[in-house]
Amino acid sequence: MVKEIWMKAKAVLGVFVVVLVSLIFLFPLFWIVSSSLKTRVDIFALPPLIIFEPTSVNYLTLFKTAFVKDFGNSMIVSISSVVISLALGSLTAYGFSRYKIKGGDFAFGWILSLRFFPVVALAIPVYILFRMLDMLDTHIALIIVYCIINISFAIWFLKGFFDEIPRSLEEAARLDGYSPFQVFYKVALPLVWPGMVTTIIFCLIQSVNEFLIALFLTIRVAETAPVALAKLQTAVGPDWGKMCAAATIMIIPVLIFTIAVRNQLIRGMSFGRLK
Repeated sequence: MVKEIWMKAKAVLGVFVVVLVSLIFLFPLFWIVSSSLKTRVDIFALPPLIIFEPTSVNYLTLFKTAFVKDFGNSMIVSISSVVISLALGSLTAYGFSRYKIKGGDFAFGWILSLRFFPVVALAIPVYILFRMLDMLDTHIALIIVYCIINISFAIWFLKGFFDEIPRSLEEAARLDGYSPFQVFYKVALPLVWPGMVTTIIFCLIQSVNEFLIALFLTIRVAETAPVALAKLQTAVGPDWGKMCAAATIMIIPVLIFTIAVRNQLIRGMSFGRLK
């Protein structure tokens, strides 16, 4: 009897902790979205207003600025870099997983170290390089840099998934006449789809949110949404209504994609591991 009561108490406590932690993490999102629907007076009201009359003035005003173009730039650069990073990263990760290469461990460690290299240390050298190449304020420059940042993560993360695939499946495919590349994209790649989805989400978040490199490499034509958001200033300070509206718009694409592939994401976060 006591044991049953204790088990029920543990279950209730577990649910309470999960709900509490979820509310803590969701509160900033709620605050951003609600503030985007408030007037300036309501945003600065004390005590803060939980119940208020929503308004779309912040979004309507935001759409009249260059933010729409800058948000489009972010989508172009982010999606392009994610696609390229995933294609090159998956091939490289499969190579590290399946083939013994001289100096492979060192190369893999060097690639992984790129992920931990501070972006601020890259900003000035990258700026000088692309200025010499006359590629400042272009989408291609941002795509190249974002690919360099994302490919290292894609290789590291996907290698753990390829390591988990039984080699017997690939050997059977080769006996059926598959070439090495056919084994990769017809056998191995479908089996690591959850890892691919997880990689897409993390790389997409990284690219959409990146600020410092975009600030250095863009001026007007290729300016991205984070840079445009930082410029939403007025004579009396930041325009919090517009900034929250811009942040909400930036969150929506990633949120929709994450919800759409949530099952694969959960599998990806719990299955792959680096041996």
